[in-house]
Amino acid sequence: MNVVRSAVNHVNPNQAPVIALDQPLFAIGKQIQWEFPGTHGEDKFVLMFGGLHVEMAAFKALGKFLEGSGWTNVLSNAAVATPGVSDSFLIANHLTRTRRAHQITAAALSLLQEQGYETYVKDAANSGGVITIKDWKSEMSKKSPQFLYWSHVLDLELSCLQLARALREANFALYVESLMQIAPWLFALDHINYARWLPVHIRDMCELPVKHPVVFQQFTSRSFVVHKTKRPFSSIALDHAHEQKNASIKGDGGAVGLTENPAALRRWMISGPETARMIEEFEQAVPSTKSLGHHEQTPSVQMSFKKRCLGCCI
Repeated sequence: MNVVRSAVNHVNPNQAPVIALDQPLFAIGKQIQWEFPGTHGEDKFVLMFGGLHVEMAAFKALGKFLEGSGWTNVLSNAAVATPGVSDSFLIANHLTRTRRAHQITAAALSLLQEQGYETYVKDAANSGGVITIKDWKSEMSKKSPQFLYWSHVLDLELSCLQLARALREANFALYVESLMQIAPWLFALDHINYARWLPVHIRDMCELPVKHPVVFQQFTSRSFVVHKTKRPFSSIALDHAHEQKNASIKGDGGAVGLTENPAALRRWMISGPETARMIEEFEQAVPSTKSLGHHEQTPSVQMSFKKRCLGCCI
């Protein structure tokens, strides 16, 4: 924290340092702030809970909620993924694939609810009394435990996907709202560490207008995430950007075993960032013919998504 503060003060004096951390380091950082409020207090630093790690924890909690429900069998029968890959969605081994599976599941559940309500409307039209879809969902949840369970699954999936949307759109208000919706689920599904520390992060974000008004202004101006490209819906969380930068610095060989060889470690520490910088400058200098649209904004991707949603419904 001292090194980060020195670097920030050198580049932009009087700015409060903003540090993105995963859960274990966030817990240590907050304990440091509470232990040394005079030098490292909450009015001196802004500690961010890594958005990528929060999203992964939320999908793992969702997987725990879905375990034993037959969800993975549905995905494999609908050709969304193979049985082995479907099982990996329960522990969110691959975040992008897991998110995709829950997008398909949420769309399928929403379609099934709409179809059920349409059937109810046709049957109730003759009797003359039709209630709204919200009231219908409430009554069905009281009558059918299975309907209640899958309604809860849909609610949690939408909260997780809303968090992903907040990060991709750089919408800070939606980000805080999504965290508030996810936090109770972490308590209910016994994710102890995130249940303890995510509310602390939510409190910090809610107190930004008072403790760090300048930082809050920047966050609401879409600066709480990283914009690596000009493509729409492509912003990423700070810790996500850190992970990508680490991967580019490590290169193909990785950094495994370097800590046991001081000479190799020093060589990697010096040459790794420079190599990554030169590659990035070269890629920026070469004219790109790629479209500025989102990479999933193509007819083939949309048709594939539609087929898989209908497959899950069937």
